[in-house]
Amino acid sequence: MKRFILILSLLLTIVEAWACTAVIASGKVTADGRPFIFKNRDASDGTNNSLLMLQGTKFQYVGVVNYSTSSSPASIWYGHNEAGFAILNTLSYYFNSPTSKANTSAGALMKKALGQCATVDEFETLLQQTQAQSTPVTLSTNFAVMDSLGNVAFFETSNTSYTKFDANDETIAPNGYLVRTNYSFTSPYYDVTNHVGEQRYKAACKYLEDTFDDGKIDALQLAHELPRYLYHGEREVNLWDDIPNDIDDVTNTYFSNFIPRYTSASAALMQGILEGENPANTVSWIAIGWPCGSFTVPIVIRPSKVLPAVVKRANGTHKSEMCTNALELKNRVFTIYHDGTQSTDSIDLAKLINKEETGILQKVMAADAQVGELGTTLINQLREGTAGDTEVAAFYNWVDDFWREFFNEATSAISTINVDSYNDYNYYSIDGICYPTKPTSPGIYINNNHKVLIK
Repeated sequence: MKRFILILSLLLTIVEAWACTAVIASGKVTADGRPFIFKNRDASDGTNNSLLMLQGTKFQYVGVVNYSTSSSPASIWYGHNEAGFAILNTLSYYFNSPTSKANTSAGALMKKALGQCATVDEFETLLQQTQAQSTPVTLSTNFAVMDSLGNVAFFETSNTSYTKFDANDETIAPNGYLVRTNYSFTSPYYDVTNHVGEQRYKAACKYLEDTFDDGKIDALQLAHELPRYLYHGEREVNLWDDIPNDIDDVTNTYFSNFIPRYTSASAALMQGILEGENPANTVSWIAIGWPCGSFTVPIVIRPSKVLPAVVKRANGTHKSEMCTNALELKNRVFTIYHDGTQSTDSIDLAKLINKEETGILQKVMAADAQVGELGTTLINQLREGTAGDTEVAAFYNWVDDFWREFFNEATSAISTINVDSYNDYNYYSIDGICYPTKPTSPGIYINNNHKVLIK
């Protein structure tokens, strides 16, 4: 009997191995009028995520990849291109049969789409061509796509068919947004198979309903909070309701089928543009690595092709520094062991959150808010045309420094990180001009070997 229970547990773990949570929203219901697509990515055998910038057949794009030594990996798991087109997916179990969950063609199709598609319509044409080709494809997935024209939709997709769900269509999305996890509503087996990820579907819906009850979604707030949302949609438990006293108050807590989980590998919200804006100002707000242990960085495609060093794939290791560090922070939370084996569904809650606010998630949230504030200033300057490659590079250098400082302090139990406090050191502009006192003009400066943004 015990052996049967163990086997059943392993099977359930395998079923959930590639689970993800996704949200799309029309610009009609966002606070700034820009559409977005969001994904919290789970990948049990692909937790080493990193960011690459690649050239497709038509467009340059940024995309998240699993560990690979290839200069151009075969699969991309989400990203956006210079035309303002963005794509992601969630695995949809049991779409082609009541037992099959294979989805081996999705990553390659997303890579191809990023390289050649500018619009949702062009992606739909590519999807039709892919399903009609003589070489069989294996698709059991929900694609989310967005373009610079304001179009945003889910495509519930099997090997041979698909159904489009347009977030701008009030008859399909009366609230202006749609949620998907790991099942499809149009699956012929919808009524006879387990709706994998329904707990996370309910949690995401509750978050949206409770947080944005005025009907206007703050995209950056969602990117900041939803990948770290500690509410269980089925058990209706919020881990914030009864938190430990301090970081040493060991609290063994069940931690499975929340939106963030042991297998969560990264998260991203790809934000579109307003009518008349430059498609190049499409931005991906990305947290590389376990989202409860990494913060969110705005990624834009610039002529200089610059990316933050800590999120992109390093030349020597083929891994992301932020992801590697976030995995270490994750292991400081998953400290419950059974018979010498690390539990993947139990955590010491005190290491994640506690009343003294020294938990890893609490430190991440504080840092994430500061990066978001500075990043928003930069993105707005890009939209206004008052910033360019130089400012983007300086901001990314600051992100690199800030991440390394954050990680060092987080792992040494120092809870306070001061981003831009004034001191007696001289300030220097990016052009090398020295300011003996704190400058009054907005911009990015160097102070005591740190990049600071003055607004």
